[in-house]
Amino acid sequence: MPAEPGGQAPLPAAALRDRAVLCVGGRVNHLARYRQTVEDSGARFLHHDGGLEDKPAQLDSCLAAADLVICQTGCISHAAYWRVKDHCKRTGKRCVFVENPSVASLVRSLSGLAEAD
Repeated sequence: MPAEPGGQAPLPAAALRDRAVLCVGGRVNHLARYRQTVEDSGARFLHHDGGLEDKPAQLDSCLAAADLVICQTGCISHAAYWRVKDHCKRTGKRCVFVENPSVASLVRSLSGLAEAD
């Protein structure tokens, strides 16, 4: 797949269409680009900051609403990490854990989720 002007390969748009992708964690200054990246793939963007400012109890409703989860482990609380891991294991929901909270890591994760479907 050819790279886009930003150097990132475009995502297969049909693979994520009409799915809800929850991004847990990430850098606040990257949220607009996370949203744009997810929405450009045809998915609906959901976000929870991983318990830093958002209420930890809200994470459960976000997880329930998501079809796919990307958990950026470098910027969330330990409790949120374990909550995400437990929920996805119990429900069989696809989840990708990413150590480096960047837009490029999000793109790679979305590509992996799209290819796995």
